[in-house]
Amino acid sequence: MRYADPLLCPDCRSGLPAGAPVCPTCHLLVRHPLAVELFGALQRADGLLARLRTASDAVHAVPSSPAAPVPAGSAPAAGLPTYPAPPPAPPSPAGVSFASVPKILLGLGAFCLLVAAVIFLAVSWSTLGVGGRTAVLAGLTLAAGASALLLHRAGLRIAGESLVVVALGMLALDVVGAGTAGWFGDAGAAAIACATGGVVALAGVALGLVRVAGRPRLVAPQVIAGIGIVVGYAGAVGATDHWLVAGHVVTAVGVAVVLLARRVDAPVLLWSGAGGSALTWLGTAGAGFVESVLTPDLHQLWADGSGWSLLASAAVLLVPGAVARHHDLLLAGASGAAMLVTVVLTLPCVDTDARTVGLVALGTTAAWVLALGVLPRPVRVIAFAPAGAGCLVLLALAAETAGTALDRWSRVSDVFDRSFGVRLTSPDAATEPLLLVPSLLTVLACVALVDRDRARRSLPGWARVAGVVTGLGAATTVASYDVPLAAPVAVLTATALGVLALSLLTAGAEATAWALAGSAVTAGVALGALPSDGLVLASLAPLAAALTGIAVAGRQPATRVVAGVGAPAALGLATAAAAMVVADDAAWVSVPVLLAVGVLALALPRLEVELPAVAVAGLSLPVSLVTASDTGGYAALWLTVAGCLFGATALLHESRRGCAVVGTALLLLASWVRLADLEVRAPEAYTLPLAVGLLGLGAWRLQRSTAVGTLEALLPGLLLATIPSLLWVFGDPVSLRALALGAGCLVLTVAGATMRWSAPLVVGASVGAAVVLRELGPYAGEFPKWVWIGLAGALLTVVGITWERRLLDVRQAVGFLGRLR
Repeated sequence: MRYADPLLCPDCRSGLPAGAPVCPTCHLLVRHPLAVELFGALQRADGLLARLRTASDAVHAVPSSPAAPVPAGSAPAAGLPTYPAPPPAPPSPAGVSFASVPKILLGLGAFCLLVAAVIFLAVSWSTLGVGGRTAVLAGLTLAAGASALLLHRAGLRIAGESLVVVALGMLALDVVGAGTAGWFGDAGAAAIACATGGVVALAGVALGLVRVAGRPRLVAPQVIAGIGIVVGYAGAVGATDHWLVAGHVVTAVGVAVVLLARRVDAPVLLWSGAGGSALTWLGTAGAGFVESVLTPDLHQLWADGSGWSLLASAAVLLVPGAVARHHDLLLAGASGAAMLVTVVLTLPCVDTDARTVGLVALGTTAAWVLALGVLPRPVRVIAFAPAGAGCLVLLALAAETAGTALDRWSRVSDVFDRSFGVRLTSPDAATEPLLLVPSLLTVLACVALVDRDRARRSLPGWARVAGVVTGLGAATTVASYDVPLAAPVAVLTATALGVLALSLLTAGAEATAWALAGSAVTAGVALGALPSDGLVLASLAPLAAALTGIAVAGRQPATRVVAGVGAPAALGLATAAAAMVVADDAAWVSVPVLLAVGVLALALPRLEVELPAVAVAGLSLPVSLVTASDTGGYAALWLTVAGCLFGATALLHESRRGCAVVGTALLLLASWVRLADLEVRAPEAYTLPLAVGLLGLGAWRLQRSTAVGTLEALLPGLLLATIPSLLWVFGDPVSLRALALGAGCLVLTVAGATMRWSAPLVVGASVGAAVVLRELGPYAGEFPKWVWIGLAGALLTVVGITWERRLLDVRQAVGFLGRLR
């Protein structure tokens, strides 16, 4: 490849048309005088590359051992020596980089010096006089500081940073030692800590701002300055009774450090001072708030309390934005300041009654929320913090109201054990219940106005949410007074119906969300009405109907699924309540529940309906068995009804043919449970009527559809008619029952073969074979052993001789059976 190619653009290396003044790809001026100069430079680069290639070839042609003499007639390439190429340098092993070694060593050395100084101070301090102590401490500190500056001047930055840390650490030890020796009078540990932090912070600022011979400023003292501010604040708080004043003074010192760092362009000192100031501000503002809450009286707050401190803390929040001259930061600080001012102005109401507290919190929060809606966009950020803090207060008051209402409900929460007119009584609410709904709406408005433009576009949606929130809040408000339980339950029921109606009136994901919300509120209705069976029936009956209607007529598939999941539970609980209202006996609850949810599953053969229906029916059975006097009989009845429902599902719905097996199993289990409970020796009186019913349904299904097979339609009834009798035949093979069962199996086999129905043929042949084998059983042990061996040998011989012929017969028989209906 050549660098100078007149046919290629020197920039993008694309082809140039003949005589083109501009590259068509990158639009470079290829006829410009600078382009001509560039082409000459590229030609020179091509010449240098050719010479370098020649020299490289000459070097690689010489062995790498001792230098060989240049052959005769050859000359060095362009004056370059023909020495062998040096071997490649081995790769450097992985590990600590070279630049990290002095950092580690100097850091460890500085740490060791500080430890040595501490040990010296602890061991030798008492043996030195005042002059000796002063001389030693001052000398070591000055020596470390001067050494740090000299090393930094000489360009040893890491050494300078390390020794300046040693110097500042020894300076802290100087102050601590002086305070311990009594140089500060009777100052305690807090005063010594305050002095130490202040001296170290001042020294850090001074050393951090010094430039030695034009070198960059040292970083370590700038960082230590911020730490000194925090230590000084901690000591000042403990050293004086006016700890709020001390906190503000230290915060002001930190702000002054930030301003100085900004003026001299020291970013590390700026961030260090800002961090220290932020920590001292947080401590001061937090302490002021706690003291204000503990003494919220108006006179104490402003005359003897900390109201002024919170105002000063609010003013400090404006400093970062003003110093940085950043508009957004200034607005954020103004928002925090507005929140603190609102707190300090409204705190006196805490010392009044609950209604006043709620009214003040609601009024101030509503005012700031209104500001969110009316303030111009550039300054509306100011309302965020006070509005958000007010919403948190309102939510706390709402939670208190809801907790009281829940406590009142828990006092009457016996399941189905109260009358319809059961009343809610004490305890009284600690807050004002009438303010609950306005408080919740204010919080909702704040959430909506966070994005004001979007809230305006979706105003109908927010209005619907506000309606639901109003209903829930109204139910909680009513439950806070001495009223019948039916009153809040009625409000909650109306809210649930309204939410479910919204799932029909809306579309898309919103409809699904409303269906989920309606199911959740329905669950709340069921829980709230649980103490009274009549109340459960009155409230859940319309909700169960609404959920069923949505499961059938919902416009969105997801909405129908959600309603289908909730409908069986609502219907089952309403049915249980109805059974208790009518009979007042839990023993007869599970069968009506089973029938109700079973019919619902028959009408809506969907998994989201059927699976909850099975769960509800299964959960209701133990409730009845615990209180039933005839456990076995009731269990058999329940199993029979469940088996019939499964069988009906298999017959009515083509996609549920597999339910026939479950239904058959349940019916058999019901028969066995009942017969075992009654010690009955003749099960046919109980099984044959049910079997006839199932066979009738199966025959009707066969007549209605030619696509239905006999195994699907007739197998459950045939098994119910034969298997229970077969079990008794196994116990008593020589009996009239065995003869009748064998004759019945013969009739089924012949009828199945004649009518080409597989179910009678398979059941008759299988059960008949089982009867015959059982009849043979008592006599099998009387035959000699050689008879069985001879029969087995003869059978094997016959099968071996006629294998191919019988195989053909078997294939024909299988084909015949497969063609049966």
